[in-house]
Amino acid sequence: MLREEELLQYVCKGADMGREGIHAVLGYVQDEELKRTLRGQEEIYRTLREEAKNELRSRGKIPKEVGAMTKASTEVMSAGKLLMDRSGSKIAEMTIQGHNMGVSKTLQHLHDYHGDGPARDLAQRLMAAGQAGVEELKPFL
Repeated sequence: MLREEELLQYVCKGADMGREGIHAVLGYVQDEELKRTLRGQEEIYRTLREEAKNELRSRGKIPKEVGAMTKASTEVMSAGKLLMDRSGSKIAEMTIQGHNMGVSKTLQHLHDYHGDGPARDLAQRLMAAGQAGVEELKPFL
């Protein structure tokens, strides 16, 4: 069973990873509508990350962020996948895959957490952001 702090740390890292994943592909996007959509999703993840950080700090805990190696790996993997196909459809597909992984992982964490309050709320909002992100990107496939 997860403790509240562990779920908040997960939300912080999960939102950071979502933001990093989007940031890694934004430079390749040519379609302005897709770019606006991704920037909006990136902002939602940034907001969730900040809220989780604030909750952790209010409990006297230090928020953990995604490590530099993970961020670099995300950049390299995105660049590699876009080497042959930089279309909006490919970018949407990759981002949808990232959202789906995040939703799945968040759901697992929610099943392991039996409390209520801000941690559950933030995790549910993180999961909802991923689900909404998938729906927003479907027209670009």
